[in-house]
Amino acid sequence: MGFELNGDRLREARRYRRLTITSLSEKAGVSKQMVSRYERGTAQPGLDIFQKIVRTLQFPFDFFTGTNKFDYKDEGTYFRSRLTSTQSEKMPSETYKKAAGLVRNMFGEYVEFPSLLQEEITSRSPRAAAVQLRKLWGLGDKPIKNVLRLLESHGILVALVNSGSEKIDAHSGYVDVNQHRYYVVLVDANSTTFFRQQFSLTHELGHFILHSNSVEPQSLDSQEYRQMEKEADEFAAEFLLPAQAFENSISGNLMNLNEYAQLKMKWYVAAGAMVHRARSLRLINANQYLRLQKRISARGWRKQEKLDGIVKPSKPELLRESLDLLEDADVLQARELPGILNDKYGVAFPTEILAQVIGVPINRFKADIVQLKPSI
Repeated sequence: MGFELNGDRLREARRYRRLTITSLSEKAGVSKQMVSRYERGTAQPGLDIFQKIVRTLQFPFDFFTGTNKFDYKDEGTYFRSRLTSTQSEKMPSETYKKAAGLVRNMFGEYVEFPSLLQEEITSRSPRAAAVQLRKLWGLGDKPIKNVLRLLESHGILVALVNSGSEKIDAHSGYVDVNQHRYYVVLVDANSTTFFRQQFSLTHELGHFILHSNSVEPQSLDSQEYRQMEKEADEFAAEFLLPAQAFENSISGNLMNLNEYAQLKMKWYVAAGAMVHRARSLRLINANQYLRLQKRISARGWRKQEKLDGIVKPSKPELLRESLDLLEDADVLQARELPGILNDKYGVAFPTEILAQVIGVPINRFKADIVQLKPSI
C-alpha cells in the first residue's frame, strides 16, 4: 500500500478541525465505524479514502503517516468559560499547545529565552499571591501597561490563535517536550480588546501561579472549576488594580461610568473590570453595583466600551523575534521550518498553525519560486 495511517494523528487533525467522527465519515464517503477503526489503528483506508481525508482535514500528508520522535506530555488546560464552552470548542488547543511547545523547544537550541519563574509563590490566597508576585517582579503598585510583554519577559509563551469560539477568551497550561517544561497561554485572536486582553492574560497568569503545579483542571467537577476560576479572577483584579493605589486613583463620582472609562488610560483595564473591583473593595454597595451593571448593558459596553478602539490588542513577540534572529544568523529560513520540525520531531504541522503560534504571516513559510538570475 506504501503508507500507513497513524490513527492518533487522524484523531488529532479531526479534533483540531472540530469535526465529529460522523461528519468526517460523510465528507470522506466512508462509514463512521470505519473512521473509528482508522483512529484506533484496527483498519487502514485505501488510497482514495486517504486522499479524501487529507483534503477534508487540510493537514499535510506526512502528518498522517508520521510518528512522534519526542517525549511529550500535555498537563491539562485551564479554559476561561469552560463551564459554557463545548468540548469541540476546546479541542484545537491541544494542537496549538503542542506546536508552540515544539517550536519553543527547537528554537531553544539556538536562542537564549527568558527563564520561567523559578521562585515559589508561597501564598495560596489569590490576593496575597498577586501582591507577592508584584513585589518579586519589582512592579510596586504601578499600572501595568502591557501584560503580554510582561509574561513573555518572564518566559511564558503567548500565542494569538483562532479558537473558533466566542466563548473562549484565553486558555493555558504546561506542556513537556523532551523533559523541558513550557507554560503556554493561548488567546483568541478575534474576541477581545486590548483592555479585556489585559485581564484575560492576567487571569491565565493566576492559573500559572495558583494552580498549575497542584491542580489537574480536567479532573475537577463544575463547582471546583468555578472556584478555581474565581480565584484566578481575584488574582487578576489585585495584580492589575492594587487595592490602595486603585482606591486613591478614584477621585470622581463612583456612579459615573465615564469616570471608569477615563481611568482605562491610567490602569489599562476595562471599565467593567474596574466597576467589579470597586464593588469587591466595598467602594460601592450592592445596589450601586447593580445600577452600574444595568447602565453598562444599556450602553452596549458588554461588547465594546468607550475608548476601546484607542489601543490595539498586543501581539506576542517572543517566538517571532526568535525566528527573525535565526533567519538573520542564517541558521534557517522560515520556509524551511515545517520540514525541520517534521525531520526532528516527526510532526508535519500545517503552516497555518505555525503562523499562528509564532505570530507571523502565513506567507513567511512559502518557498521562493521566482528568483533573480545569477550574474554572468
